[in-house]
Amino acid sequence: MKNSLLWVISPKDGGPDSYLFGTMHVRDLRAFEWLEPAIHCLENCAVFATEFDFSDTDSAAVATVLKLPPDVTLDQLLKPGAWKNLEFYCQKKLKVPAEHMRFLHPMTVTMALTNDLVASEATLSLDETLWEQARALGKRTTGVETFEEQLETLKRIPFELHLKNLSWLLKNYSRQKSRLKKMFRWYRTGNIRQLYRAAKKDAKGMRKLLLYERNAIMARRFIEIALQESLFCAVGAGHLYGRKGLLRLLKKEGFSVKPVIPDTTTAGV
Repeated sequence: MKNSLLWVISPKDGGPDSYLFGTMHVRDLRAFEWLEPAIHCLENCAVFATEFDFSDTDSAAVATVLKLPPDVTLDQLLKPGAWKNLEFYCQKKLKVPAEHMRFLHPMTVTMALTNDLVASEATLSLDETLWEQARALGKRTTGVETFEEQLETLKRIPFELHLKNLSWLLKNYSRQKSRLKKMFRWYRTGNIRQLYRAAKKDAKGMRKLLLYERNAIMARRFIEIALQESLFCAVGAGHLYGRKGLLRLLKKEGFSVKPVIPDTTTAGV
């Protein structure tokens, strides 16, 4: 399979072409090199879909899910060495005392530390930028998942795994920074195979929940829309490749899948 983040998806019995685009959920401009060709394809479509429609976001519902267990604080849950590392990174990277993190869910802290490893040069993330562009073009917006489905996925992740992920990051902060550099390089060249492998490694024992089950839902919704109208669908790049990835699932349903290789990138090299 060729390197590309952008794919033309065509129904077997004819009809309008649709597009599948792999994104990164970041504001780092290293992820924006594919934005121009993506918007060019989006302009030709009637419907725009992200993983879920951002207009359905319910921050209060997310906050309810991301709560610590009753009567405990994060410093009690982390091992002393991990908490010491958190104190260091909070002061050095986030410019806040670790005390501010005591009542936060491990995933919230992990996201804050990870976000510090990437630039925030754009006002919106790549996904949000495309969503706003679609609205400006008058496209109908939707999701290939619902917000409630994403929230349910979040609920099903064991708390212990969130804690383990934070502990790993606190021990391997420099390693994660180097790993993210590789991911940006793979992303720039459209290397969806490596991006899938990275997503699979991150998912660990939760691959079925975080990747395979979600891919099946997203493929089904993509097909429902694409058989009726031209669709531009933007989802995390880790969902594209693999035996249970979106490209393979769409191909199994009779769609042709062809890469778009923009001249402005080194994709396909």
